[in-house]
Amino acid sequence: MESTRADVTASPAAFLAPDALHICWMTDLHLVDAVTGQPQAEGAIRGNRHYYAAKPKLRQAVDTINKERPDYVICTGDITDHVQPLASFQEEWDRIVVPKDLVIGNHDLDNGYLSLVEQLGYTKRPVVAGSVFNCSLCLQKGAIRVRLLLLDTNIGEDGIHRVGTYEGALQEEAIAWLEHEMRTCPESLVLLFSHHGMAGPLKYFHQPDVARYYAMVDRVAEAKQSFQLIHCAGHHHVHPVAEIQVRTPYETFINGVAMISESHSFMHVLSIAHDGTWTLSYRELRGDSA
Repeated sequence: MESTRADVTASPAAFLAPDALHICWMTDLHLVDAVTGQPQAEGAIRGNRHYYAAKPKLRQAVDTINKERPDYVICTGDITDHVQPLASFQEEWDRIVVPKDLVIGNHDLDNGYLSLVEQLGYTKRPVVAGSVFNCSLCLQKGAIRVRLLLLDTNIGEDGIHRVGTYEGALQEEAIAWLEHEMRTCPESLVLLFSHHGMAGPLKYFHQPDVARYYAMVDRVAEAKQSFQLIHCAGHHHVHPVAEIQVRTPYETFINGVAMISESHSFMHVLSIAHDGTWTLSYRELRGDSA
């Protein structure tokens, strides 16, 4: 297994190559409304988590998205750090003018699963493999087609969302759903986004579930010769650049940069070319630009 760290490359502002498909991806925002814009406040900084800068960085990310107009936007959770309304997130998230979606993180569940569904306006979405945050769709731009899968990694084998743990989990129903989508979709390239990464540090995911997940991926690859999987996840607070693991000839794991880390951080831009090759670039977000 090859492990690399992606270089920080920032494209010129407001420029995305028109002949590629672009996804802006943010993760691990950890909003704390009580200290927003107050670096001297108690609790404004804990370790490398600069809570006071979280909202300004989100605002800058949305401004950049609306200027560059990617084809899709994804947030892979930990929107908030602890229990608080999602209004400050929604205020910015709702400004995005291109298609978007998200999955929730373990910190978000401090608010309660049903509360998250209601606050985010997902009450009419179908429940798939135990969660309204699981979904599958085709992204297409000209001749470029990819399968996009969003995966909720917070559900135990009992079907209940787990609260108060940093350990990710995948119940059998979710693995079966993933296998069906990967096997039957007409697209060769599958982009999987989740909060927890199955290839991350061992303590952050229930390892029996990881073993079942990779056995499933191997089955799909054996049955579908053109299959390629890119799995993007957060949770581990990588900074300042993503960590990339080329696990097999058909699977790559990208451990994304946490937006909460330090006074400035990054949003990712994943770009897919016509031939299926991809690049990862970044947009800098500065917490002092409130």
